Amino acid sequence: MLPFSLPCPLLLLAIFFSCAQTSAQSGGWDKVMSEAGVEVFEKKINGKLAFRGIGEITGKPGKLVGIIENNRRWKHWIENFRSGKMLEKKSDFHKVFYQSFHSPFPVSDRDLVYESKIVGDKRSGIIGVEMRSTSHPNAPRSVGVRVNLIYSVYKIEPKASNKMKVTFETMSDPGGAIPGFMANWATRSYPVTLFEGLRAEMKRTDQKEAPLPR
Repeated sequence: MLPFSLPCPLLLLAIFFSCAQTSAQSGGWDKVMSEAGVEVFEKKINGKLAFRGIGEITGKPGKLVGIIENNRRWKHWIENFRSGKMLEKKSDFHKVFYQSFHSPFPVSDRDLVYESKIVGDKRSGIIGVEMRSTSHPNAPRSVGVRVNLIYSVYKIEPKASNKMKVTFETMSDPGGAIPGFMANWATRSYPVTLFEGLRAEMKRTDQKEAPLPR
């Protein structure tokens, strides 16, 4: 599990994005597919599969973070999305969200409650967004099975010509009975559909920029 709270943003970023390499000294990442300009990698950590997607997105980091947090538009780019909302805004850079998802029969629907924290490095311009499961008194009753989101992270690196290199990494315990081949296939394809959705949302003029740590 990733550290969630450290006093120094630069130190947090360093640990934030190196922890997967530390966790995976036993083999590293295996590339499993390349599609739509997204390279997808997987790695087994403590018996669970972590997935990483790396691709390029046009636009500014603030707008990308705004899209990630905009619950009114989640249904337009998150695969199998059912419902979701913000449960609490602790600060501009620390929020708690709820999301639920449709699952194919006979698998039960899933949902999760997670906190999201944004960190930034002034010198490099790199922005990090970390998410992990939490509990919250305002969370709805589960629609089926509550997922344990061990971690999801976005590393957003501004590049020349209004481009960003985005690295997305995630590992979760979906809970309940899901055939292994179904869980692995769905998660393996998820980074590609996520990047495609984010790219489409970045083209919208009604998506606002989120404040970023300076």
